[in-house]
Order: sequence, then C-alpha cells, then structure tokens
Amino acid sequence: MSGRAAKWLVGSVLVLAGGVASAQPFSVPVGKWWERPRIAARLGITSEQVSKLNAATYPHAKAMIDLKATVDKATLDVQAASETEPFEAERARVAFGVLQQARQRLEAERFEMLVKVRAILTPDQWGRLQELVRERREENAQGNQPTPGAGPKRNQQPRRYQD
Repeated sequence: MSGRAAKWLVGSVLVLAGGVASAQPFSVPVGKWWERPRIAARLGITSEQVSKLNAATYPHAKAMIDLKATVDKATLDVQAASETEPFEAERARVAFGVLQQARQRLEAERFEMLVKVRAILTPDQWGRLQELVRERREENAQGNQPTPGAGPKRNQQPRRYQD
C-alpha cells in the first residue's frame, strides 16, 4: 500500500470513528450549560442543583482533560505510523488499537459524568434538556449555526463580539 493510500485510509477511519462517537443519544450541551441563564431558566435549575452539578462534573472534567490528551497523542501516533516508509501495516494497526482504547476510556468517563448529571436532574428537566439538545442539532443541520472555526458564510459579515 502506498503512503498516500495509507494516509487516506487512516484519515477516513478517524473521521468515521469521530462521527460515531459524537452521535450519541445520551447527550448534554457543551460546558457548564447549567450556568447559562437561558438554559437554566428553561429547565428550572435550582441553586442546590447547580452546586451538585458543579461537584459531580468537576472530577470527571479534570479526568477527561487528561484522557483527551491521550487520544490526541494516540491520533498523532496513528498518523505517524501511516506516514512511515516503508509502510508497516502492523505498526499502523497497533497504533489504531491504542487510539480506539484511548477513545473508549474517554467516552466511558464522559458517560459516567452524564449518569451523575442525569441523577441530579428531575425527569422533566432531563426531558427538556434532551429537547434543547435536539433543537440545537436541528439548527446546526439546517446551517443556522456556524460550526466552530468555519468562518462566515458566503455574503455574510463576520460576527463582531462585544466586550
């Protein structure tokens, strides 16, 4: 297999695997969404729940920073293994296996955090949160919200942020 073909193959696998990981039905908005006034008001989050959510998510968020770094390093290793000449298929396979394990650990940590978040919210709040997540996905799919780093759409002025 040529180096170019190997790069294409590895790149395709990484894109597909990333898409699968991000398409989980058990999802919440990014970051400390419970501290965003619009979301907190829509869900009716109490100050006690804010404290519990902060306490529950902090250790997981900290662990996920390290796990994300491990995924990033493993991704670099897969890329390096696919670019070596002569190409060593077994080295690429081993590197990809390490990457998959790193991703699995990151997703398992994320899932445990979501389980704790789910336990803090009432069933009604969880339902409204999932509705909000679905709405955001639909907006993004329709192109109403730019993806991070995408820049302005054609014939659209760049956003100006106020200090």
